[in-house]
Amino acid sequence: MAARYGKEAFAMMKRIRLFHVIVWLIILLAICLLSPLNLHGVLPSGTIIAPVTSLLAIATIPLLGMLNSALLIVASQLILLGFSQSDWLTVVVTALATLFSGWVVRWQQATSQELRHQQMITIGISSGLIILVLLELAYLIVGWRLTGSSNGMIEIARLALPTSLLTGLCYALLVPPLSILLLHLGKKLLPDSTSHDTSNDSVIIDMGNNQKKKDQDKQK
Repeated sequence: MAARYGKEAFAMMKRIRLFHVIVWLIILLAICLLSPLNLHGVLPSGTIIAPVTSLLAIATIPLLGMLNSALLIVASQLILLGFSQSDWLTVVVTALATLFSGWVVRWQQATSQELRHQQMITIGISSGLIILVLLELAYLIVGWRLTGSSNGMIEIARLALPTSLLTGLCYALLVPPLSILLLHLGKKLLPDSTSHDTSNDSVIIDMGNNQKKKDQDKQK
């Protein structure tokens, strides 16, 4: 009995891992193919690329976990870097945004293992604020390296603010529904882990019935 359940659990784990790998690869491909949708802005330092499509990886955190999603971000940004669609600053910013968003997800999961819609909204708003702050910090660094003065640094961050705000808004609006969709697909496509409990319940009920019959026989 235990051996059969062990085999079923192992098969279930293999199916879950396969599902996660497929989702990981699909999101990686989607980020690369949709990279032209990333926002572009013009600064004195050159054209900036706001990583809007990276929100797809952040949306996978509730399903894949923080580290797998961070690896997804790094892999996709390195591929885009090879095609001159990203830069090292964007790689660092998106990786940090994924890690910080992952901690927000863990904080929400600490109160409720199954994330509710309200918690998803909190995760989306948090990820939007995180990417906004990180992008502005990145532009402050760029401004400092370009101008060498605090005024020039603040001016470049100010010029980049509309692009940063729009990027943060996209994260806040799109991360919750995408995360909910991925979790819904996981529930539909993955096996039910509670399927083994019914047989155990029936054994307990049968044992109770047998004990009850024995007590009645003794009373007679």
